[in-house]
Amino acid sequence: MRHLDFLAHALAYALAGWLVLALRPRGKEPLTPHGVKDATSNAQVIQSWGARWSDANIGIAIPDGYAVLDIDSQDALLRLRAEGRELPATVQMRTARGAQFWYRTEGQVRNRVGILPAIDVRAAGGYVVVPPSIHPTGVVYEWVVPLERDAIAPAPAWLLSLLREADRSSHRSAESWALTIAQPVAPGRRNQALAEVTGLLFRKLPAAVAAELAQCWARVRLVPPLPDAEVQRTIDSIAGRELRRRGGAR
Repeated sequence: MRHLDFLAHALAYALAGWLVLALRPRGKEPLTPHGVKDATSNAQVIQSWGARWSDANIGIAIPDGYAVLDIDSQDALLRLRAEGRELPATVQMRTARGAQFWYRTEGQVRNRVGILPAIDVRAAGGYVVVPPSIHPTGVVYEWVVPLERDAIAPAPAWLLSLLREADRSSHRSAESWALTIAQPVAPGRRNQALAEVTGLLFRKLPAAVAAELAQCWARVRLVPPLPDAEVQRTIDSIAGRELRRRGGAR
C-alpha cells in the first residue's frame, strides 16, 4: 500500500506561501479540531503534524481572490464544453473522478455546492485536497498544470455569472422560487435549473420526497425533457452533496 510523506510535501507548499492542512490519510476530513481555520504555513506546526500524522493527506486553504472549480465526473466536464462553457488554461489538478481548475476572481466568492450538476466551487473559507494526496480508492491526486500563482488564470465570465446568480438565489423570495418552478425551461439552462430546483427541494424536504418531486418537475418543466438517465444523475449528484452538507462533511 502506498503511503504519503506528508511533511516534505506540506512544507514545500508552505514555503510557496500556501496555508496547509493535515487531512485524514486517504481521506478529506481535517485532523485538527478547528478544520480549515487551523490551516498554516508555520513550519514548526507543520513539523508537529508530520510527527503525529506522517501519512496524512494534504489540504490547502483557498485564499481570498481565488476559486477552484471542482468537476466531479468526466460527464460533467464534457457537458460544460458541449454547452460552450470553455475552461481557460490555468492550474489544473486530476482527481479520482474528475478535475479541479484554479481561477482568480474579483471580489468575494462563496463556496458553492452543486452550482451545476456534479460541479462545486471552492473558495475562501474552504479547502481542497492536493497532490500527492491519496483518494480512498487508492488513486493519487496529480497536478496537470502545477500550482503556481502566475499560472492561475482569471475566472471565465460564465463562471462569474453563475456565482452572481447563486448569490441572488440564496436570497430569493418564495415568490421568486414559485415563478422559477412554474415556468418551462428551454435548452441552454435545463441542467442548471434542474440543479437549482433539486437543491431547493433537498434543503426543504425529506430526501425521498425531494427526489420524487425533482423527477416530476423535470418531466413537466424541462422542454424538451432531458434523458431520464441524465435527470437521475443530476438528482443523485445534488442529493449526495446536500446530504453531505447536512452532515458537515465535504
